[in-house]
Amino acid sequence: MRPELVYRRLTGIGLALALLALAGCGGGGGSGSSTPPPPGSKLFIVDAGNHAIASAINAAPTLTSPLSIDRTVQGSSTGLGVPGGTPSISSIPSIALDAATDRLFAATQGSVAVFDNISTADGNAPYSRLISATLGSGGTLRGVNFYGLYLDTANDRLYSVDPQGEVHVFNSAHNRNGATTPDRTVTPDLGGTTVVVVTFGIAVDKTRDLLYVGIAPSGANPFIIAFDGAAAANTPPNTTRAPDRTITLPGAGAFYLDEANDRLYVAQFNGQFLVFNSASTLTAAPAANRTITFAVSTTQNFIFVDTIRDKLYAVNNNSNGNTSDLLIVDNASTTSDAGPVLPMGTRVVITLTNIRLSAVAVKP
Repeated sequence: MRPELVYRRLTGIGLALALLALAGCGGGGGSGSSTPPPPGSKLFIVDAGNHAIASAINAAPTLTSPLSIDRTVQGSSTGLGVPGGTPSISSIPSIALDAATDRLFAATQGSVAVFDNISTADGNAPYSRLISATLGSGGTLRGVNFYGLYLDTANDRLYSVDPQGEVHVFNSAHNRNGATTPDRTVTPDLGGTTVVVVTFGIAVDKTRDLLYVGIAPSGANPFIIAFDGAAAANTPPNTTRAPDRTITLPGAGAFYLDEANDRLYVAQFNGQFLVFNSASTLTAAPAANRTITFAVSTTQNFIFVDTIRDKLYAVNNNSNGNTSDLLIVDNASTTSDAGPVLPMGTRVVITLTNIRLSAVAVKP
């Protein structure tokens, strides 16, 4: 993966071109035994179009400290697939990062590739484990579609949601391997007329014991459903459960839950990010507490909030098929179009044949 990177400073007023650079691939290293190895990567970006996970040592690039792709995991041994056919974000639609153990889970729909020591993984690095699953339905077995992922590191549980909104829970996530079955399943009852096109995220509030799932239906506004009792939620085979709350969010395409602050970030397909406080109480069609607007972004597929650095990360793909954006918003917890802290951040324009950025995650 040799992307061309262009850096721009985002502001509430406009853009300023600052730097053009060409990034190499691979971590490299010195020839002498006294040369220390490079630091581990902290920023992870998924290029689903090229079936790759690129990573950078610099987790907070700016105009004066630009992004360099230091490592790229890509190849036939990775479990991420190989390029072919029409490039799509659905090839690797989601990732979940366990920063403390340096472990990354990557969804490929048919399976989850798990990488230990992800901060130093490079090249055709083989996966550490590969998880696939089946479950019984109507007297027959069917495969689990791993579309969206959430990792509960405190309880070592992996949550996945398929494109139709069904949630599957796997205990002992850190050593799960091979063909398996979910420990729990939550099949939502969305009403007889709702046709789900795709889902756009999953999250768990462990403190308040809530499960959130993003639903994009046909012919209606997207919404997030919330279930109480996330830690034990389960529906027997061929049964469903109605959500305890439904949050209607026109134009939503991705979300991130800041559990510690009970705050919900929602990316829309018009360049806006909506921020809602008291996420655990939201219902119906709530008004956002804050709006963050960047007109350069129109198709955010995934967002991640680094609460330590107070930055929001988003990936955006442009219509030409060979250019994508990494957007980094400063002061995520306070910035707003209305001020007093106006939206500012960094935009990295990445040009690469067939690029389709689908996910991003950051280590402290």
